[in-house]
Amino acid sequence: MAGDSRRKLKPRPRNYRPVEVHSKQNNGPKNTPEPPEEDSEGWFVKGGIANRLFQKSAIGRISSEQTLRLSGPELMFCHWHRHLPLPHSSWIEEQLSKQPLFLHECAAFESARDGGEKVVIRGSLSELHSANCAEQTWAMRWNRNQHPSRNEPLSEMRWFASQSSVDWRELVSWSDTVSDNGHKAEILVVDGEFDVTIYRISNLNLSGEIEPPQITSDLIENLKNHWIGKEDGEIGSFLPNSIETWPLKNIGVPQTDGIWLDDVERGWIEDIITENDSNEIVDLYSDLISRGLLCKPGFKYGCRWRIYSNSMEEEHAPWLLSHESEAPVNWDGACLSVRLAAGVHKIWVCALNLGQKGVRKWNYFSLERILIGRD
Repeated sequence: MAGDSRRKLKPRPRNYRPVEVHSKQNNGPKNTPEPPEEDSEGWFVKGGIANRLFQKSAIGRISSEQTLRLSGPELMFCHWHRHLPLPHSSWIEEQLSKQPLFLHECAAFESARDGGEKVVIRGSLSELHSANCAEQTWAMRWNRNQHPSRNEPLSEMRWFASQSSVDWRELVSWSDTVSDNGHKAEILVVDGEFDVTIYRISNLNLSGEIEPPQITSDLIENLKNHWIGKEDGEIGSFLPNSIETWPLKNIGVPQTDGIWLDDVERGWIEDIITENDSNEIVDLYSDLISRGLLCKPGFKYGCRWRIYSNSMEEEHAPWLLSHESEAPVNWDGACLSVRLAAGVHKIWVCALNLGQKGVRKWNYFSLERILIGRD
């Protein structure tokens, strides 16, 4: 858009999270608390502020009466939002020397708590909640009107920098454990501007309403007859003059009075005719159509297939699916896939073969962007 039609919207302000110098003589807040002290277990604050931070905001871990233990990200959050002074002027540099992504973790913690949500880092969890927490979990989350001392958590969380690689199998294993714990699995991704995007991982039992093909002897014989006249190409096969006689109406694409089969559809039919088992992608296709789903090319959406649960004439495809081998390798790529899917009102799905000893077992999970506090 240009000229008068251009939108008159201002870019949103960026949060650079300044470090404040508290001064009772200048413009600092009145009754500024004393800086946290350090011992072998980390940092702690005492007195009334300790009880207020824990009782009202569920920050830190009470280790004794009126003594509150804080992790680094919790201390930084309290500095930004509760006027708590830093331990000393070079404290941030000291933390970065120990953990280069310290500021990224602090940004993730602040974003997760945006709007008043109660997020408790693993080291600050009670023994009860810690025992019901997956090993890789970074923090647990409660809704803003709940408190860890009274309620069960809603979700378990992890955070990553956007350039970090994605281990889909490890991530699915973690989300399975989280689900078994009765919690939702959420991921916070921190980009190069310290903006945070939050995703939820969900296991899906994909199914549709399309009747799967019945592999009978008559169907096999019919397919063999069509196979005699096919024209093979590098990326598929063409069955001329077969548009009226083709028995699998949801397999292949009608074109010039014939049927075009891509290489996966061709492999699936050859497996039926020869009773062989070709490759993993063909097996994935077979599993999907056995679930009553329709698979169509997802090239325009950067994925293997767009997946329908009903006829293309009756609905749009709810899902965009990629095989594990074609899934993004880092969180930058994952964000792009999820954003593209959401932009066309679809859900991005990854398919993994979790079978063992040559037996394929397909697992499907979705990655969706969420807004904390609206779930």
